[in-house]
Amino acid sequence: MILAKRVSLEPAFVLHTRPFKETSLLIDIFTKSLGRINLVAKGAKKPKSSLRTVLTPCSMFSISFSGRGELKNLNTCEIVEHYPLKSPLTLTAIVYVNELLMKSTERDDPHDKIFKQYQLVCEGLSKDVDQARTEVLLREFELVLLQELGYGIDLRFDSMTGKKIKSEQAYSFEPNLGFVQQADNPEKNNDYVFSGQDIINLSEGDLTEHRTRKASKTIMRLALDFHLGNRSLNIRKYLSSN
Repeated sequence: MILAKRVSLEPAFVLHTRPFKETSLLIDIFTKSLGRINLVAKGAKKPKSSLRTVLTPCSMFSISFSGRGELKNLNTCEIVEHYPLKSPLTLTAIVYVNELLMKSTERDDPHDKIFKQYQLVCEGLSKDVDQARTEVLLREFELVLLQELGYGIDLRFDSMTGKKIKSEQAYSFEPNLGFVQQADNPEKNNDYVFSGQDIINLSEGDLTEHRTRKASKTIMRLALDFHLGNRSLNIRKYLSSN
């Protein structure tokens, strides 16, 4: 006999919802202590349903759910904190983070540090942020995500020599290896060779320079794509077509 599982007052963020039957929703939700789980919110599409709050974007919820099978029922859902997004830039950023979480993490695999970093992203995006600050929030999240999943990037040392990365040197980046110092005059058209200063800036969270932001975005994309494999991100396809 399989006993019903009941969880109460669990902090959670909704990553994605989709219609289920006539009046319900299937929810991909990221919880603090249980990781990413799927729930069904029965009747949530009805105008007077108390579960309609689950559709409030960029909010931390306190949820309760129960059930015997893999797909459990959402029983209650209350907003603990709402982080209003004030621009298309911040909306796109949270859509990106949500999809990245869905495609990089396994179900029922808790990651407390990733949860806390996600909350920091929501808090940061709810403020009046520009492009530079938004990119800092995204790079910080990506670094924590990779670190917690066991794919952390060493931004301090040359992976071949073990020597500290030097600001005046150039380094290539291989996701499964790390940074490797290149010749004194690497080809300028090599998109995968980065200045030591930009790598150091990324390690210190200093993305004030446009060049550093561009390099950091490329480094993180290389690392994430390597570990995502064939699980490409739809948000990138959308942005490239608009």
